[in-house]
Amino acid sequence: MGGQVNEHLRERNRALYSPAEGGAVTFRRVARRSDVPADRGLAVRIDDIPVALFRVVDRIYAMEDRCAHADFPLSNGSLAGCVVTCAAHGWDFDVRTGFDPEHPDGFPIPCFAVREEDGDIFVDIEDVTNRRRPRRPGA
Repeated sequence: MGGQVNEHLRERNRALYSPAEGGAVTFRRVARRSDVPADRGLAVRIDDIPVALFRVVDRIYAMEDRCAHADFPLSNGSLAGCVVTCAAHGWDFDVRTGFDPEHPDGFPIPCFAVREEDGDIFVDIEDVTNRRRPRRPGA
């Protein structure tokens, strides 16, 4: 019975983390949960995209590892709750949404879908989970 369960899990993992149509891998394993510090980010790279991983309570978030101001790595910033502060210029970004918490209009830092399995963290850079918010009326 254990062999059947293990084979089922292997098949499911192949379906979730294997090349999709066109040869692109959807989710990529990038780190272990234990690698992500509690007070700052962890820098990883998927293809040519720098990605920062952040741990907020029991959840891992992934966002492009570039501050909107000068492309400084956000993974070098400090994390307080769900807000990372860029170490270069002090700009704040909510790691869950990519937006500046004080200015919800505008262009966010791209955030990516994350999955966890058995302590491994997988990120899909093709699945951007946030988009630019429309301007508020009168703003």
